[in-house]
Amino acid sequence: MNREQIIEDTTLVTKSVQRLEIETPLGSIKSDSGNHLVDIFTIIGVVLVLYIGKKLIDNYFKDKK
Repeated sequence: MNREQIIEDTTLVTKSVQRLEIETPLGSIKSDSGNHLVDIFTIIGVVLVLYIGKKLIDNYFKDKK
């Protein structure tokens, strides 16, 4: 019988996670990816998509009147 030696890694790796949170009266956005640039671009992207969507809806209903 050939037994393989099992080696376990017992070192503890702790990842420092910093959170980015934006709170408004309508809600809050929390992000903790660990990379602030990713968090900022994600939040800016969400805000832009919502803004563009609102403008498109406003223009659609403005044309109907």
